[in-house]
Amino acid sequence: MMNGGLRALEERVFDRDLCVSCGACVSLCPYLRSWQGRIVKLDECDLAEGRCFNYCPRGKVDLNELHQRLFGGPYKEIEMGMVRSVLMARACDSVWAGRVQNGGVVSALTDLAIKEGVIDAAVLTDREVNLLPRGHIVSGREDIMACTGSIYTSGPTLEALNRGPWTGDERIGIVGLPCMVLALAKMRTSSLEKRTPIDRVDLVIGLFCTWALDYKSFMGFLQKRFGDRTIGKVDITPPPERIMKITAGDELHDIPLDEIRSFIRPGCHVCPDMTSEFSDISVGTVEGEEGWNTVLVRTERGEELVKRAEAKGVIESQPLPGDKLSHLKEASLLKKRRAIDALKDRGELEDGYLTLSRELIQQIQSESKEAP
Repeated sequence: MMNGGLRALEERVFDRDLCVSCGACVSLCPYLRSWQGRIVKLDECDLAEGRCFNYCPRGKVDLNELHQRLFGGPYKEIEMGMVRSVLMARACDSVWAGRVQNGGVVSALTDLAIKEGVIDAAVLTDREVNLLPRGHIVSGREDIMACTGSIYTSGPTLEALNRGPWTGDERIGIVGLPCMVLALAKMRTSSLEKRTPIDRVDLVIGLFCTWALDYKSFMGFLQKRFGDRTIGKVDITPPPERIMKITAGDELHDIPLDEIRSFIRPGCHVCPDMTSEFSDISVGTVEGEEGWNTVLVRTERGEELVKRAEAKGVIESQPLPGDKLSHLKEASLLKKRRAIDALKDRGELEDGYLTLSRELIQQIQSESKEAP
C-alpha cells in the first residue's frame, strides 16, 4: 500500500472531500484535531510517511492485499466479505428494552464481553448535545447504556482509541462503522511503528451502514426546522417507507429521506462496504422484523462470543430467512457497485484510494442490480 504523510492526507483525502471523520488520524500527532464533526489541520508537517495517511480509510486501500493479510485468502466473497454464519438475533434481558434500537445485540454482546473478561473496556460512540458524536471508553453496563441508539452523523470515534487513557494492559473492544473498521484493519497491518493500542484490540463489532450525514450541514437543516429544541431519538424506518423519525423537544417528526440526502458525506458515496467486512461480528437490522438484528459472524473470536451469549441466555437467535439474506446480499453488492460508479464519475477509479482488480469490478457490476 502506498504510504504518505499529512501532505498526502490533505491532497488525496481532505482536498477531494473524502474524509469521513472516523478519527483514525486524530491524537496521533499535534497537527490534527476534531471539531464539530470535522477533522481540521492545525499546521504543516513534512513527514514523508505518517500514520495519519497510512491509517486513513480513504487513504490508499488494496482490498485484496488487506483481506489476504487479515483472513489468509484473497478478496473473493464479494457480497458481504468473509462470513462463517448468518443469524437473526435479539437481546434477552429486559434491561435493554426501550433503551436500544432494533434487537440490542451490540449492547448485549459488549456487556457480556466485559463481564466475562473477553475485553476490559470498549470504545463506543455516544453523543453530546444535539447529535454531535464522539468516542467514549466504557467499562460497564451503565456506560454502555449511555451510548445506545443510532446517531446517523459521522464522528471521530477512533480518536478515543488513540487518546486513551490506557494503562497498557487492557484488552479492548471497539464498535464502529465500516470506515472505522477499515481503519482498524489498516492500523493492524501497517508497517509503521504502532503508537496506538491496536495490538490490544481483541474484539471488533462492526455496524451495517449505507451512509452517514455531515454534522454541520445536517444540524443547520434541523435548526432551521426545529429552532433550539433539543434533538432526541433518531431512527430510520426500513423500506419501502424510508422515513427519518426525529424527536425534537417533546414531539416526534417525520422527515422523508430525500430531504436529507444532500447532507450525506461525499466520502460515503465511494465506500464499497455496507456490512463492516473486516470486523469479528457485524450487526444490522432485519428488514421487516422489528426488534431483531442481523448478525454476521466472521472470525473465530466472534463465533466464540456469540455462542457464549447464546449459551448464557444473553441473546436468542435463529437462522436468517433465505429471502432476507438474499435481500441483504443484493443491498451489499449494490453499495459496492455504486461506489465503483461514484469513483468512475470522479475520474478516480484507476487512480483513487481504492484498489480492486478489473475482474472484481466486472463481477460486482454484473452481479449487482438496482432496486426497482
